[in-house]
Amino acid sequence: MTQTTERQSGGLYVQTAERQQLAFPLKHTTVQAKIAGNLARVEVTQSFENPFTTTLEAVYIFPLPDEAAVDDMLIRIGDRTIQGSIKKRQEAQQIYEQAKRQGRTAGLLEQERDNIFTQSLANIKPGEQINVVICYTESLKFTGATAPESLGGSYEFAFPMVVGPRYVPGNLIEENAIGSGSAAAPMMLNQDTDLVPDASRLNAPILPPGTRSGHDISVTVEINAGVAIQEIHSPSHQIQIIPQGAIAQIKLAGGDTIPNKDLILRYQVSGAETQTTVLTEAGDRGGHFAVYLIPAIQYRLDQMVPKDVVFLIDTSGSQAGAPLAQCQELMRRFIQGLNPDDTFSIIDFSDTTQQLSPVPLPNTPQNQQQAIRYVNRLTAGGGTEMLRGIRAVLNFPVTDPGRLRSIVLLTDGYIGNENQILAEVQRHLQPSTRLYSFGAGSSVNRFLLNRVAEIGRGISRVIRHDEPTDQVTEQFFRQINNPVLTNIQLQWEGAGSEPIFYPSAPPDLFAEQPLVLFGRKEDKHSGKLHISGIAAGGKRYQQTFQLEFAEAGNPAIAQLWGRARIKNLMNQMLSGDTKAGVEAVTDTALAYQLLSQYTAFVAVSDEVRVDATEASVSVQVPVEMPEGVSYEGVFGNVAYSVPDPVTQIPIGEVSLSVRAYNRMRRQMLASDISSEEFDVTLISPSMAGSVADADFSLAPPAMSPPAMPSPKLADDEEFDLGVASQKSFGSISEPLQIVQATGLDANGIALLTQHLQSIQLSPGFSGDIVFEFQISKGRVRQIVLNESVSSLKEQTVIEAVRRSLQTWRPSQELTATVHLTLRVQS
Repeated sequence: MTQTTERQSGGLYVQTAERQQLAFPLKHTTVQAKIAGNLARVEVTQSFENPFTTTLEAVYIFPLPDEAAVDDMLIRIGDRTIQGSIKKRQEAQQIYEQAKRQGRTAGLLEQERDNIFTQSLANIKPGEQINVVICYTESLKFTGATAPESLGGSYEFAFPMVVGPRYVPGNLIEENAIGSGSAAAPMMLNQDTDLVPDASRLNAPILPPGTRSGHDISVTVEINAGVAIQEIHSPSHQIQIIPQGAIAQIKLAGGDTIPNKDLILRYQVSGAETQTTVLTEAGDRGGHFAVYLIPAIQYRLDQMVPKDVVFLIDTSGSQAGAPLAQCQELMRRFIQGLNPDDTFSIIDFSDTTQQLSPVPLPNTPQNQQQAIRYVNRLTAGGGTEMLRGIRAVLNFPVTDPGRLRSIVLLTDGYIGNENQILAEVQRHLQPSTRLYSFGAGSSVNRFLLNRVAEIGRGISRVIRHDEPTDQVTEQFFRQINNPVLTNIQLQWEGAGSEPIFYPSAPPDLFAEQPLVLFGRKEDKHSGKLHISGIAAGGKRYQQTFQLEFAEAGNPAIAQLWGRARIKNLMNQMLSGDTKAGVEAVTDTALAYQLLSQYTAFVAVSDEVRVDATEASVSVQVPVEMPEGVSYEGVFGNVAYSVPDPVTQIPIGEVSLSVRAYNRMRRQMLASDISSEEFDVTLISPSMAGSVADADFSLAPPAMSPPAMPSPKLADDEEFDLGVASQKSFGSISEPLQIVQATGLDANGIALLTQHLQSIQLSPGFSGDIVFEFQISKGRVRQIVLNESVSSLKEQTVIEAVRRSLQTWRPSQELTATVHLTLRVQS
């Protein structure tokens, strides 16, 4: 007898003597954090229990901080500990699958995004509890002083507890929705697309309103700041503060333990000691150091450069309710806080984009009133087509080149195509433009918000949907009006090799914003680090640090340097993986024992613990909807349970939200249902020129079906209903030829050639593109560009080919590593 595994997505039932009841394998999460100075060491313990009578595999999608250096994982079964080890991701997956087949208990920890992780735990015996322990180090965020005259500053410790639902644009690769359609786990339409090929690994099943899984969380934080702590508070949770001499211990209050929102813990320290911190470490990998510099530079509040501010606000369905209301309040305060000589405009986006005006408006009382009326009328609905909004704001007209343009993005960041957004900003943001990001909500996508502001040379800030906005607004204007240190240069004085710094090109600093710098000196020779820049008013600023690499230093500094290097390398691959980049990230992650997108932790028991021939069940752990996020805003006007969205669409008039319609349309494209089976018409738009809140009606087929809806409703910017948009590519016959395809037989090459001929490329490009990728289970995976041997460098062509490769469906039986050389002659 062979093993059979029933794959479920949470919401399984256990039959008791009285009735069926829901059973959930994740019982409890314990978080223990110790903060020393600027660093936090955090241990997260996830407790899984098998409530079934068969062997269980539990799969849990969960968040961690996007800057966390995850460097350890282990499994505890009773009094036994199974230590995890870091491996290349594909190797770790193979070890895990083999152990699962053998009946060994195994754990696999993978990173999907900088802030999204997957924990898989195989072969849990019936009735057994297993604990998974994950450890990471993090550098705390300095949030600035509460007022310009303050001597001290505030630090923030944030621990995310739930992954918010990610909107997935693009053309479907295959049907692989992970939701079961049960009442406890409504269907998540997070299918893999050519833009987000790992979408099915980003969203856990979300429990409908009124349903609880029983999973709770406890958090203990110990703070040893090194200086006096003046105030500790949390805008997100009820907390208990227990003073213990120089250390403060903080715990969650007993009634606030549901893991459906980020824990935000802020504490203020006093004294000038907060201005500068230097930490060093020496080991086998060289000498490492961290510098936290908060320049004590005076600035005048009336020294303000005229700005042109363009606000970009997310009005998609996930913003419905409190998050949008908070964004509207922030917008009103931002508009009223602009300087008299500033100009401004507003762009909002969901499925489409709209704008207050076609050009920047002078900051007059009349224009302010017009803008506030526009903000007050905003409503939430539809999908998060953020790329359209980003392109609109990056291309917004400039009428006065002498003004410093500032883009202010307000969003929860609930998207799966983060890299596409970041790449667009990286490629097209003008040197004189800065981008600031604000996340409003309980569990926003901090990875996107932090990274887009970093690439945009601005600052990011997260504010809860129920948090007062006055202090946030005041601090934002202090910072945006006062860049206090620009043109920052780093110079090393001393013997031996030059240190490697991250960030390699330090950004401009704003009021109360620190410079956080990580460095590595391979030979560990001491020396001096000179940091210089141009302060407000044109004055030259310089500070010098004497660095000695002591063997007794803080080992966490090395991990944070490794994490900073990985982030720097990943920023160079926002448009897609490259062979050199993947190898560099992998080598760094293995050398520093760090989790990354190309490495994973795996732990396997020595003994066989279950009968591998018996049936087992695999459960994906469902999670809570983030606090304050509207279930209907995310899922549309559909019922909580939809068993089969493709085969059970009723033939008759059905009202769907735009977001639900777009999801259904993608399923139609991936299925055998033709678009000609439906007469799709737009009804009852809520406002002229907007489809964000409109409903769609599915009617019985007409004699002559009209055209499908406007391309504005397409799921991505380039393709509508699977057909290349003529605005992007011209029509060229057979623009691609396969020169070499090791790993494929003649039939496979013929099928791939036929598939690639559907790509329409703009004329004028020629050369070779070389890709490496894996084929398994009927899918193309891990597409990596070998840029060193590719002669064609045009990014739009490479992206078009990469997306086409993502949608190719090879044989289910084929498992191979393919080296593909394509010749482009357009």
